[in-house]
Amino acid sequence: MGNEDIKPTFHMYLLQIDPDKAGGDIQVLKQKLSDKGVTNIPHFGPLYRFKVVSDMGYDSDEIAKTCPVCEEVFYRRFTHLPLYGLSKEQLAYMADAILESVAEMQAGK
Repeated sequence: MGNEDIKPTFHMYLLQIDPDKAGGDIQVLKQKLSDKGVTNIPHFGPLYRFKVVSDMGYDSDEIAKTCPVCEEVFYRRFTHLPLYGLSKEQLAYMADAILESVAEMQAGK
């Protein structure tokens, strides 16, 4: 939570799902949340996927083959949700949208 010496920003929330239990991967959930007006923040990603890496002559797809855990984490399990500047009502809407979306995924919708 922070104190006088440590002041966290609380600017985003990292959401992790288990694709098998959720009925789909994070890409499906992100689309459902987007359809409900919930912002997803593509804040972090594997470094080897940045354009600068390919500009340096590296093959991102070849690197990705050596990083299966990283690929799983970033493309199937995690997203970032905003927390800054949201009212309690907006936070409640976002939480409800997540639960509703996962329920839809589990139901095959």
